[in-house]
Amino acid sequence: MTRAAAWAVRAGVSAVALTVLAGALSGCGASPTELGPTGVDELTIPTPSPDPADFVGHATNVWFPLVVGTRWTYRQDTPTSRRIVEAEVMPQRRLIAGVVTTTVRWQVRSGGSAETVMLRWYAVDRDGNVWWFGQRVLGHGPPLDRLAATSFQAGKDGAEAGLVLTSTPRVGDGYLNAQQPHVVERRSTVLGLKATVATSRQTFHPAVVTRDLSTLDPLHTVLTYYVRGIGMVAQEDTKATSTSLALLRVRGP
Repeated sequence: MTRAAAWAVRAGVSAVALTVLAGALSGCGASPTELGPTGVDELTIPTPSPDPADFVGHATNVWFPLVVGTRWTYRQDTPTSRRIVEAEVMPQRRLIAGVVTTTVRWQVRSGGSAETVMLRWYAVDRDGNVWWFGQRVLGHGPPLDRLAATSFQAGKDGAEAGLVLTSTPRVGDGYLNAQQPHVVERRSTVLGLKATVATSRQTFHPAVVTRDLSTLDPLHTVLTYYVRGIGMVAQEDTKATSTSLALLRVRGP
């Protein structure tokens, strides 16, 4: 994905209807209290002391692109509300635990105004793996990520950076996204590489699908879908009273 690229991917949003190829969701009933192996070779996850030298260069991740100026627009549906949310890669950098991170700003739009509800900080290592270094939760209302609804920053109060996606996801890879005792204990497992995500107007295939869990909220399991060159296209809370997030469009700088 280049800086000059521009997309206009549009999806129907009355409800997110997620269809996954056979076998992709095997093991969804696993206990969220079992962390299991990292499943990722030669990486310490989470990392208590990241080496800034591992985060130099211009590596990218096609499943989780972080090109400054890229903006994703989603519709979030909860059992009681519906809202438009936008995520944008900002030019501002933030030094966290000695590593220069990229800022992604999340806003909720209402009418002609926008309220910033969350800032997240990521860094890509030399191999193209995306690490999550923290977030600041600012807004009110339904959380954008109920599995990680509190602010934290790697290197402070015991918080550690974890992995979002590897450069080459593999079925069975499991890892902590971030960890701070009693604050954030979120982890993901790669369930499939050829998932199909269907809404009323748009179908994405193939997609990487992860199962996301938290020991702090064991009743919820979230399925997250990533598409090459686009990023996250959908999320679905598998609880009966579910919350969904569906991509409406994505535009490059």
